[in-house]
Amino acid sequence: MRDQKNQAAKEAKRKEKLVEEESAQLARQQARRETDLAREQAIQKDQAAKEAKRKEKLVEEESAQLARQQARRQTDLAREQAIQKDQAAKEAKRKEKLVEEESAQLARQQARKQTDMAREQAIQKDQAAKEAKRKEKLVEEESAQLARQQARKQTDMAREQAIAEDQEARRRKAKNQPPE
Repeated sequence: MRDQKNQAAKEAKRKEKLVEEESAQLARQQARRETDLAREQAIQKDQAAKEAKRKEKLVEEESAQLARQQARRQTDLAREQAIQKDQAAKEAKRKEKLVEEESAQLARQQARKQTDMAREQAIQKDQAAKEAKRKEKLVEEESAQLARQQARKQTDMAREQAIAEDQEARRRKAKNQPPE
């Protein structure tokens, strides 16, 4: 029984020690939470201060950026206007040169057309002369062909007539001969 009392005493001490440790643990956790909370608040304050500084700096940079952009736009606009003036002058020169070239081109085309027309007329005259010769030759060939055809017809008729006469003579001869 003494053992049980000892055991119970030990158990009670152990429980008491456990309770003390748990309360010390809770106290440490509470202290840690408070420290963490204080640290978080300090960090938030620091971040808020940094954010305010960053925003202030950003506002300053934005206004400087806007000023630079406006200056750049004005410079770009002036450059663009200068380019447009230069291009307009070049375009005017180009158009002037184009007008001169077109009139020279028209004169060359007109001369070429006249030359081409004279060449065409010469070709047409030459072709007309060749056509007349060809027709003349064709007429001569046709009349020679007709003469040959006519002579052939007469020869064929004479031959057919001679054959017909020969057949007629044979028939008469065969009629005049007594039957054998």
